[in-house]
Amino acid sequence: MVIRLPKWLILCVSALLLSQGNKVVDNLFEYSKNIEIFTALYKELGTTYVDEVEPGKLMKTGIDAMLKSLDPYTNFFSEYQAEEALMERQGQYGGVGCKITIRNHFPTVDLIEEGYAFDLADVRLGDQITHINQLSLKDKSTEELLTLVRGAPNTTFKISLSRNGTAIEKTITRMAIKSNSVSYSGLFQGNIAYIKLEEFEQNASKEIESSIKKMMEQTQLKGIILDLRDNGGGLLNEAVQIVGLFVGENKSVVTLKGQNVTGPTNWFTPNKAIAPNLPLVVLVNERSASASEVVSGSLQDMDRAVVMGQTSFGKGLVQNYVSLPYRTQMKLTTAKYYTPSGRCIQKLQYNNRDEAGQAKSLNKEQKRKFKTANGRTVYEGGGIDPDKFLDPYQGIAVLKWLEKEWILFDWANEQYNAKPDTLFQAITDQQFNQFLAFAIKKSELALQVKFKQSLGSMYDDTLFIQKISGIRINNNTLSANLKADILANKEVIKRMLNKEMMQRKLKKMQFFKQWLEYDTETKEAANLLFNSSEYQQLLSPPK
Repeated sequence: MVIRLPKWLILCVSALLLSQGNKVVDNLFEYSKNIEIFTALYKELGTTYVDEVEPGKLMKTGIDAMLKSLDPYTNFFSEYQAEEALMERQGQYGGVGCKITIRNHFPTVDLIEEGYAFDLADVRLGDQITHINQLSLKDKSTEELLTLVRGAPNTTFKISLSRNGTAIEKTITRMAIKSNSVSYSGLFQGNIAYIKLEEFEQNASKEIESSIKKMMEQTQLKGIILDLRDNGGGLLNEAVQIVGLFVGENKSVVTLKGQNVTGPTNWFTPNKAIAPNLPLVVLVNERSASASEVVSGSLQDMDRAVVMGQTSFGKGLVQNYVSLPYRTQMKLTTAKYYTPSGRCIQKLQYNNRDEAGQAKSLNKEQKRKFKTANGRTVYEGGGIDPDKFLDPYQGIAVLKWLEKEWILFDWANEQYNAKPDTLFQAITDQQFNQFLAFAIKKSELALQVKFKQSLGSMYDDTLFIQKISGIRINNNTLSANLKADILANKEVIKRMLNKEMMQRKLKKMQFFKQWLEYDTETKEAANLLFNSSEYQQLLSPPK
C-alpha cells in the first residue's frame, strides 16, 4: 500500500512558511527536513508494518499527539467534527445540558441542567460515563468528550453509564441548548443585589443589566454581588460589556498578545454604566476561568470591585478556529489575555514542562508585580488572587477531606438514587449517623489507595511493593479520630449535606433561593458591602 502525504498537510505547512516571512525562511531547512522525515516514516508504516494500517486513523492519531504536546485547547477536527463545531459556534448546536469532571479516569457528571437531554433521560449526578457509541472514554479529555456529545439537535447517540457499580445503557437525544447565563438573581438581606452568572453566553450582559435594573426599581441598593464561582467562561465580548456595566464606556478591559494575532487586540467597553458607583464584590473560586478572570481581573485592576473567594483557575489563553483543506478545521491557541495593569492570568506554562511532561507554573519569585489604578500590588501568572481570601472549608480540615475525596458527593448520590422521587427534607440525625459510618468506610479505602500510590512513586521494586502493600492503616485509630472530627463539626457538615441533597432534589431557582441563606461566602460578601470602611480599605494601597 502506497501512502502519500495529504495535500492539506502540505498546504498548511506552505501557508505557514509564506505567512511568517523572514523568521520562517531562517528555519526553512528545519521545516523541510522534518516534513521529509515524516513523509518517509508515514509511507514506511503503510507499506511495511506487520498489520494493515488505516491511513486516516494513523494520521489523526499523529496530529492529536502533536497538538497535545502544545496545550489542551489546541485541537484538530475531522470533517464531521468540524461541522459540529461550526454549529456550536453559530448557536445551532445540540447538547445534553451537563457539566462533568474527570474522576478515576472517566468523566463524571457533577451538574445537570433541568429540562435538557441528560435530565430527561434520567442521567444523574455522580454517574460515570464509560462509553459513547461503544467508544471508551477512559482517559479522554473534556474537549474530546464535547465533540462526542454535541451535534445537530434531534440527533441521537448511545451512552454507557456506571451508577454505583451498575452498568446502565441509554439513548440520548441532543437538544438545542438555550439556557440563560444568569441562573439566579434576587435581593439578598434586603438591599444587596445578588447575581449568579453561570456562563458567558450570548446576551449575558443584557441579562445582568436587566436583573440590576429590576432590583433597582424594588429598593435602594447598598451594593452588588456578582457570583462567578464555578463559571468556566464563554464569549469575550460579553465579558467586556459586563465590565462596562460597572465602569462605563471606552475603558480598556483586556489586551490580546500573541505571535500573529488577528482581529481586535485591545478590547474597550462599548456601553454606558448602569451602576458606576455602587460598591461591587465579585466572588471567584478555583473553577472560575477565562472570561470570569477577564471580568474579575479587569475590575480588580481598575479598583472598581473587591474580589473575594479563592484564587481563580488561571486560563489566559485565547483560541480561534482555522479552516483546513477537505473541510477539516483546527482550533488553536493564538494569544494570551492581559488585564489593564499588563499582567497575564495564564497559570500553566505549556512551553515549560517537567520530566513527567506536566506543564509547570510560575513560582513566587518568577511572578512579576503590577499595579492597580490605586497603586495596589497584583501578580501575574497564577489566575486572579482575591483581595480577600475566603476559606471554603472554614478552617475545618475534616470538611476539606470530605469534599476533596468526594465523600459528601457520593453519599448524597447514594441517598438520592435510593429514593429519587421523595421531596427534599433537611438531614436528620439518623441520616447523619448513616453518613458517619459511610465516611469512615470511604476514608479507610481512600487512604489505602493513597498509601499504595505513594509506595509506587517512591519505589521501583515491584516485588517489594507487593509485599508491603498489604500493610493496613490502623483503622481503629483512624475511625476514632475521624468520628471525633466529624461529630465536632456536625452542624457545618449537616449544612453541606443539605446542600448536596438540595442540588439533587430542587430546581435551580429554588436551590439558590434556599442555599443563599446558608452560604457563608455570600454572607461574607454582604457583610463587606455593609462595611464601607473595610471595603474602601481593601481598594486602597497599603500605607
